[in-house]
Amino acid sequence: MLTKDILNPAVSDALNFIEKHHESVADKTMLLLAGDCMVDYRGRARSFLDWGERIIMIKQDGNVLVHQPVMREPINWQPAGSRTSFNVTKDHLILRCSHTRPPEKMKIIFRKIQFVTVTSLRDKAEQIISGMETDVINEIISNPSMVEEGLRISKREKHVKSGMMDLFGYDLEHTPVVIEVKRSLATISAVQQLRMYVNDIKNDVEEASVRGILCAPHVPDMVKNLLADYNLEWKEVERHVVLPDDFQRSLKDFKK
Repeated sequence: MLTKDILNPAVSDALNFIEKHHESVADKTMLLLAGDCMVDYRGRARSFLDWGERIIMIKQDGNVLVHQPVMREPINWQPAGSRTSFNVTKDHLILRCSHTRPPEKMKIIFRKIQFVTVTSLRDKAEQIISGMETDVINEIISNPSMVEEGLRISKREKHVKSGMMDLFGYDLEHTPVVIEVKRSLATISAVQQLRMYVNDIKNDVEEASVRGILCAPHVPDMVKNLLADYNLEWKEVERHVVLPDDFQRSLKDFKK
């Protein structure tokens, strides 16, 4: 990874630096600028952001992000494939970003620059997410006894009139069991969802007794009370988050 930067440059020096190290290889380098700027956006809407100190990030795929000192999301942005040009006018460095579909453009004017950094990053890794609802569902399928001894899962993602339930099975007494899984906090809406699925099964199979169990890592008392009102059940099921990597290496391994 090759990185070059310039600190507190005059706007003309910043432009020369960008032209030399970024513009000819914009698809291979990431550009970061920090300084006092204002932003004028025109496209699906119109916005104007007055002077303030911000970081501008131009990624290797053309994404342009304007970040303020607070908040996670950028205050302004342009999507991948955007074209960006640079010039100096009246002691201001001007960035013009444009995108054709949808048609939109953004102009960023710097009157003072704190730093400019050009770097080239390589990253072909794909994010692996663990701990989602599907992980909990897979655990229950592999080990139904974590919900109840003798439980048998016969169907995953069973379609009924009101939607698609997560799991369907039978208990030791051969009573149909509907299971709704939530990856975090069980909510009132989850109770209503489970109730509709249970009613659908009762209508389809004409069973006098159909059980419904809401599974989640945490079930608040208010939700438990509502489940009891509807003659439904709950089970707190912990998620086992396992990522396929080597986080368990010792400190000695990192020193090698």
